[in-house]
Amino acid sequence: MREVCPEITVGRNGYFLIDVSDEGNHAGAERKNRYRAGMEIIAKLFDTYDNIILSDEHIYRSTHKVRKTLWKELKADGERHGFQVKIIVYLRRQDFYVESFWKQNVKRRRIVTTWDEYVSRLPKSFQLDYYEKLESIAAVLGKENVIVRRFQRGSFFAGSIYADFLHAVGLEITGEYMISEETENPGLKGNAHEILRIINGLPSLEEKDMELMRDTLLAIGEASAREYPTSLFSQDECREFLARYREGNRRVAEEYLGEPGVGLFSETISELPKWTADNPYLIKDVIYFAAMGMSRLRKENEELREEIRTVGSEFRSMREKIKYAISHPVRAVGGRLRISGTKKQNDGN
Repeated sequence: MREVCPEITVGRNGYFLIDVSDEGNHAGAERKNRYRAGMEIIAKLFDTYDNIILSDEHIYRSTHKVRKTLWKELKADGERHGFQVKIIVYLRRQDFYVESFWKQNVKRRRIVTTWDEYVSRLPKSFQLDYYEKLESIAAVLGKENVIVRRFQRGSFFAGSIYADFLHAVGLEITGEYMISEETENPGLKGNAHEILRIINGLPSLEEKDMELMRDTLLAIGEASAREYPTSLFSQDECREFLARYREGNRRVAEEYLGEPGVGLFSETISELPKWTADNPYLIKDVIYFAAMGMSRLRKENEELREEIRTVGSEFRSMREKIKYAISHPVRAVGGRLRISGTKKQNDGN
């Protein structure tokens, strides 16, 4: 859908579904036109394909308020063009979801709010009552059209998230699918999130500065996590947090997965200690971060110097050739003529 939303990546082909404002201004109208243009493309694609998959990581949260009419709009478009809308929802245990989301905000959105401040006032758009959220979708599209999957290790079909998703849409994973071995979105580990959160408070830093610092912190994160393994929740905090959603999770498992008496998620709570800012490893990690950052800058500087030396050498060589041609124009031209003549003679032979 890049022709509709050219600024997004190919992995977010469903972004046009939520890039719509309910405001009546010109910008809002332009976004609504994107939605309409995107749906026209979808309708046309159904002339060739039986199934079309649209995906975007922000659909879940956006449909709480900004795009709360999306389900009705999709149903209407399906009825208009003759296709059935089905929703696949991957649900992650609520504490893991919130921890991951906060770290992602620290890494990408320059959030400066501490973890304890953040988790104490979570916005309603998180929609952590999964049963309530699913019921709101099912009320429009029908329960039979809401496919629920667990985002939990040990729960994926064939042990793979890729195989699990394909299975959910009626396909099986085969050798024709090329699966990247790289981690697409590595997380902040150890003390890395705290160092970056503090750095985020420096508004004068440009995005290129932030990119260098993020990459460096991601590089030290694994070692930091091994030395200081922690959880953002304490054990008591985690129990209290999960208890809020236990009943809703039970109903999701029963009504959407057909698993009565089985919890939606494992409620095993980590025995790791709660992360604290006064831990004895933070200063050490700051030193590691500074050292690795300077090492990266040194290597980049050396690479740039080598490029400059190469360019300078090529420039000096070219300058000498030009200088010779200006001083001896006849010889320069004659040299080319002799070469040309030799080539013709050889070709003649």
